[in-house]
Amino acid sequence: MMPRNFWLFALLPLTACSTPTTPRVHVSISVDWEGRDLSAINLNAFRTLRKAHPNVPLTHFLNAAYFTKRDANATRVQADIRKALSLGDELGLHIHPWQSLVEAAGVNFRTKPTIWGNGRPMRRGRRDAGHEVSVEAYTTDEFEAIVRKSKTLLAANGFEIGHSFRAGAWLAGPRVREAIRRVGFLVDSSATDTAWHDEIADTGLPAMIKKIWPTVTRQTQPFLVETAAGMIFEMPDTGALADYVTAQEMSDHVDEAVNLIQNNQDRYVHIGFHQETAARYLPRVTAAIRTIKAKHGSLVVFETLETSAQHARQNNSTLQSNGHGPQQLSNLRFALAILPPDQDRGSSGW
Repeated sequence: MMPRNFWLFALLPLTACSTPTTPRVHVSISVDWEGRDLSAINLNAFRTLRKAHPNVPLTHFLNAAYFTKRDANATRVQADIRKALSLGDELGLHIHPWQSLVEAAGVNFRTKPTIWGNGRPMRRGRRDAGHEVSVEAYTTDEFEAIVRKSKTLLAANGFEIGHSFRAGAWLAGPRVREAIRRVGFLVDSSATDTAWHDEIADTGLPAMIKKIWPTVTRQTQPFLVETAAGMIFEMPDTGALADYVTAQEMSDHVDEAVNLIQNNQDRYVHIGFHQETAARYLPRVTAAIRTIKAKHGSLVVFETLETSAQHARQNNSTLQSNGHGPQQLSNLRFALAILPPDQDRGSSGW
């Protein structure tokens, strides 16, 4: 089992946070596990990435719905997931409200609204349904129950989830954010720029994302979001996912961040892909990493999302307010601290 980082929100004088001496671009690469299926062709695609870039960690946003399908074999699901994991990776939580997962949490399943909007109904799948339903369909209490059940299921199957979350379809509105904060999540990575989503511009999803994250752009840096349950540290998904972004666009995105390094301030970039389409789109990520390394060398560091969040806290003048605009940090006595991992937990058993 992977050693867990324990996160603590604390009100600390900002002067207590150190600033790195050499500014760099911090790149996190995430994997959204949709909860649909675990096919060999997609799981095997991870091998090429690991072989080409063995020191680049991934942040896996796992979905518990693999375990709630009516024909799920827990032992097989565990083994399949572990094929894609490597020591040093981070485990976060991803939720699409599949019917089997929602009902396992004791919540009444809803069929609408869907993430596609425009009155498009949910499609019924052979094994499960609900992937297309917006997480915003559920109340705060209901979504909290789904989150808690997800964490419990994953932990029972050997996957201890840390403190990072991403909402299905990036739709982490106020109810979702409050629910995840209640359960103990401190970092969210759902904010994104809909400019990347031209492939689905004819659907209602880009407008839904824009309504939740109206001022987020590809240049947006980490910011704080207030919920009724406490603060959340938002680490934007600045480069969306490879289904919508080419390898060239990913490397150009990092080029832009490198060019924006100034005043000794680090920059934070996020790219990623879906497990369910890894065979098709993961090669884009692999190629982009190769280009980025060749062009920028030590100016760019690849790390997990929680590690990037720690650096963002230390490099705290990059923080923005929950209005997504710059804020005078001399008036903000908020910091994010990470306690050392519990060394007694040993190394990953993956």
